[in-house]
Amino acid sequence: MPLDAARFRQTMGQLAAGVSVITVRTPDGGIGMTASSVSSLSLKPPLLLVCVGHEAAIRDTLLRAERFGVNVLAADQEAQARRFADRDLQRLAAAELELSPGGVPVLGGTLARIECLRHGHFPAGDHVIVTGVLEWSEVRDGWPLCYFRGGYVGLKG
Repeated sequence: MPLDAARFRQTMGQLAAGVSVITVRTPDGGIGMTASSVSSLSLKPPLLLVCVGHEAAIRDTLLRAERFGVNVLAADQEAQARRFADRDLQRLAAAELELSPGGVPVLGGTLARIECLRHGHFPAGDHVIVTGVLEWSEVRDGWPLCYFRGGYVGLKG
C-alpha cells in the first residue's frame, strides 16, 4: 500500500533539491514558477525534465509554449524562490523581462539560465512531467539555493 501524503512529504523532505524558477513568455510579459523537481535526463540529446502540478498557474501556458526557461537559483535568492512560489506574484511585467536568445524570460543573478525547446510531456499522478532540449545556457560561479525538510537552505562552501 502506498504511503500517505504526510509520510511521503516527510520522507522526500530528506532529499535536498536544487531550487529553480521555470519561466515562459506570455503575450503580456511572462510567468514563472518555483520548482525543486528539475533534473537532467539525457546527454544525447541534452534533455532535462521538470515536474509541474496540474493546479499550477504556469501549467497550461507551459504545455502550449514552444520554449521555456529554467533559472537555477543561487544561495542568496530565497526571495526569488518565495516570490515565484506565490501564485499571486508569478507574473512578470514586460518591463521586468530579460530574454534569452530565443526570447524566453530569464532571471538575473542565477547560477544558470537555460533555454529549452519543449520536447514532450507525460502525465504522472497529480503532476505532468515536461521535457525540454537545452538550446542555450549561461552559467556563473556560486553556491545553490536548496530545498530541504520543507525550507530553503543556501548551500555555502
